[in-house]
Amino acid sequence: MSVFSATNVAIGLVTLFAVHRIYWEATTGSRQRAIAKQHGCLPPKRRPGGGPCLGIGYLFENLKAFREHRICQAWTQLLRDENVHTMDISLLGQTILLTDDPENVKTMLTTDFNNWSLGSERIKMMTAFLGNGIFTNEGAAWKHSREMLRPCFERSMVADVSTFEKHTSRLFDILPRDSTTVDLQPLFHDLSMDIASDFLFGQSTDSLLDQKKENKLLWEFIESFEYCCNPSENDNKKWGVLVFFLPDPKVKRCAKTISVAFAQTIIEKQVELQSESTKEGSASSRYNFLDELLAATQDLAVIRSELLNVMLAGRDTIASLLSNAVWELSRQPEILLRLRGEIAEYIGDEMPTYELLKDMKYLRAITNETQRMYPVVPSNSRQALKDTVIPRGGGPDGTAPVLIPKGACVAYHSHAMHRRSDVFGDDADVFNPSRWLVGEHHSSPLRPGWSYIPFSGGPRVCIGQNFALTEAMFVIVRLLQTFNIESRDSEPWGEKLSISCTGINGCKVALRPRAHE
Repeated sequence: MSVFSATNVAIGLVTLFAVHRIYWEATTGSRQRAIAKQHGCLPPKRRPGGGPCLGIGYLFENLKAFREHRICQAWTQLLRDENVHTMDISLLGQTILLTDDPENVKTMLTTDFNNWSLGSERIKMMTAFLGNGIFTNEGAAWKHSREMLRPCFERSMVADVSTFEKHTSRLFDILPRDSTTVDLQPLFHDLSMDIASDFLFGQSTDSLLDQKKENKLLWEFIESFEYCCNPSENDNKKWGVLVFFLPDPKVKRCAKTISVAFAQTIIEKQVELQSESTKEGSASSRYNFLDELLAATQDLAVIRSELLNVMLAGRDTIASLLSNAVWELSRQPEILLRLRGEIAEYIGDEMPTYELLKDMKYLRAITNETQRMYPVVPSNSRQALKDTVIPRGGGPDGTAPVLIPKGACVAYHSHAMHRRSDVFGDDADVFNPSRWLVGEHHSSPLRPGWSYIPFSGGPRVCIGQNFALTEAMFVIVRLLQTFNIESRDSEPWGEKLSISCTGINGCKVALRPRAHE
């Protein structure tokens, strides 16, 4: 009886699978074949060595590369070794394409924008600690978040560099001036957090003033925020690759700390200040994001989520740009000397203004080159909301369109795209700011278009890019006006990849006041 029952079950399962397959072929399969025929789609090259094991071997290779801080290099090398710009790297049954083709990126980010999502897994992961805000919302909710934030980044707001000056001076006050080694990277994170909170919320976290960490609540927030941004860095020696598959209860605890600490240190304090200033008739006329949110809603969960989303961009991206730029400058005496000459010509020892910073072409070339070589988000992705097409990557020569089934993901790898020799020249792997200056490079004039996307592009292009660049250039100028810089790190640059990407070894330098020369 049991054998007969087992046979019946087996037959039933086979029949069910066959019926499902026939139904799929007659509906979804038929629709996808019609789309592929209409657009002339061909399959892209598959990752070599895929085999029948659902890509498990490749998954372990990636996990090893991640732990060795070379995953971005590994993906770039994969495309180069196979001499393609788009490749099928499907893992564990999930359709995934890797591309560094700017036409595919343009399609996903702008021309076919409505057919692509940030991705359900990414939204789930980021919402766990950021809540629903500008970087996790989609559709109407995202548009609403963006419109609330946009006034913060009007030119008149960014042009006021007094906030930059206040916090940069605080940074310089705590820097050693006796040529001892200092890692500027964590200090740049504190600086960018203080500036972002002051600029956007009307008050600063003042983490630079609290280097002894006496404000326990503030530092619990910072440590929890960093953990949630990069949980895979924690305990991976203990659990190995299993860390990516095991639930992490600490993320939930940290998310709760973020919510409570951030609400207490920022929102509730600002509500109190706003109430006091209203009573006294001394409310500030300066726009800030928090006041706008308070005018729109009293829901602390909504306010907190939007603020945390902005904090992520305002803190990590600018700190990464500053760290990588100063790391390179400390190792490049000729570039550093030329930049000092430009500073002397345009600014001297005065405080830089927004207008003067905009005129400094070599400084801008340095920030462009830093973002090209070390993109803050070296790899991103989109998930297809419906059966759709990307324009290139299929067929033997990689020029045919490729069918992307609903639910499939396309990872666009800026790290590789920013280093394409056919766009940036044969020295694309070398830090060379002159490539951005007309007449100074063999690829001049350089017009990378969608091959260079440090601030993304299309409708979701970063509206804070002018703010980020102005802050970074301001701090670099002030740093070089004040100090001589010497590198104290002989190691090559290595990646520390989380939501954003920073140098694994930080930015270790020695500083000596220029006035003592």
